[in-house]
Amino acid sequence: MIDGITEKQKEVVDYLLGKIKREGLLPGDRLDTEIAIAKNIGITRATVREATRILIEQQRIYRVKGSGLFVGSIGKSNHAGRFHALSPFDFQAQKKGYKGVRKVITASVIKVPSAEMAQALRIKNSDKIYKILRLMCFNDIPVALEYIHLPVNMFESMEFSKLEISKYSYIEQITAKKVQRREQNLNAINVSDPQQLTLLKLQHNAAALEINETVYLDDGTPCEVNIAIINTHLLQLRQNTERT
Repeated sequence: MIDGITEKQKEVVDYLLGKIKREGLLPGDRLDTEIAIAKNIGITRATVREATRILIEQQRIYRVKGSGLFVGSIGKSNHAGRFHALSPFDFQAQKKGYKGVRKVITASVIKVPSAEMAQALRIKNSDKIYKILRLMCFNDIPVALEYIHLPVNMFESMEFSKLEISKYSYIEQITAKKVQRREQNLNAINVSDPQQLTLLKLQHNAAALEINETVYLDDGTPCEVNIAIINTHLLQLRQNTERT
């Protein structure tokens, strides 16, 4: 037992850690609200708040103001190494004393730009996609730039403002499926594109990491192709793998 913890608090801790393990939740996945936890266990919200404080101190979970509780970075996190994973964006921001901020810069509907992307998304070459440019910041400090591509036939109604809260949570809300895995290719690059340099506030030919990924739902359907430019001086890439 954790030193100084009460039996009621331990019940909350066991509930949350059990849920993370049972449902295979990953770092950055949303947990129940404190109100829901209190109702499910039959414990006061004050007790839940104290128990979650303990888990936050252990970095097992973290809190985002206005959004709730999320799985932290401690423990097994990558479903047996099936994909690379950026450490939870909000968690990294919080550890550095910042708030994680997502900003949709532009959003448009276009014809899928290449046969390769159409194949990755399993759509026709003539089909439409949403092309969304999203900037990730620690407060007002830009750390990553994402080119998000989503098939229109899967997301006929799109509220782009939702992508400024949590992209994967919104995808799961629309599809009623879980985001399960990502296939990624990582490349070291020197940034020369004027728009990227301006938005990321980088010097010409600054070193960065480019991640090209295809994201899949739990039924195997591809739902996104994303190209991300990462300033790894500010946002570190982590990889956890497990051999089974």
